[in-house]
Amino acid sequence: MLITLGLCGCARPAFYDAAPIEDPALAPCVWTKRFTPPIVYQESDFIRAYFEPADLAAYRQAMPARFSLPPRPMIRVSVLDFYEMANGPLYRESEISLLVLNEGRPGWFVLTMPVTDADACAAGRSALGTPKVMRRVTLERAADRYVGTSYALGGRTAEFTLQLEVREPGEGAREILDFVSPLPEFHLLRGRVVTLGGLPRSALTLARTAPEVWRMRLGEARLEFPRDNRSLLHRLGVGRPLAAYWGRLRYRFSITPR
Repeated sequence: MLITLGLCGCARPAFYDAAPIEDPALAPCVWTKRFTPPIVYQESDFIRAYFEPADLAAYRQAMPARFSLPPRPMIRVSVLDFYEMANGPLYRESEISLLVLNEGRPGWFVLTMPVTDADACAAGRSALGTPKVMRRVTLERAADRYVGTSYALGGRTAEFTLQLEVREPGEGAREILDFVSPLPEFHLLRGRVVTLGGLPRSALTLARTAPEVWRMRLGEARLEFPRDNRSLLHRLGVGRPLAAYWGRLRYRFSITPR
């Protein structure tokens, strides 16, 4: 049986998972049975940046009531490329997340997660509770520069563009990465909070101790997005960049909610 997901209901809050799931320019968000679970990842790379919130009232409004505000709120923006799979579809993904506390424990609550593949979209929504939607996403790589773009409906205009210039960012950025990089994600699956991912230790430590598994390059981020209320980032209010990096993970794993 195919799993088919239509447009999201208008009862959802304006910040969390409020965008239409389907994109008319792409395939529908459907599990096609091309792959037999479990989905197994093997190698991927991504750019990720952390920003101060510019509007704490909007930040609080974007958080479901079951979460609480952390001592230092942050917004996370990422563009990822899952280009080598042991079992599963190849796809690209972007995400916008908030740092929250769940029963006192910090983690990232993901507001939206555009993906380029129908199976990745349907499986993520039904099995993991991830707020995936079908969109065009690109990640360009140069010697010292990475540019990720997540597109709006129709795939012609950018929802946001995240650019990373590789350079030494300073000790303050390293301290932030030491704290935030190991944290897991929180998602809502049929009304309950599930926890996904997280690293066993800081990404900076992993890059030093296991370079064959984990590589990273630090840099400075620039984020561009439309300055109107159709933009989630504009509604949230994004302040100055705090830390950013490119990462590459070569490790075989599956994602299991807990």
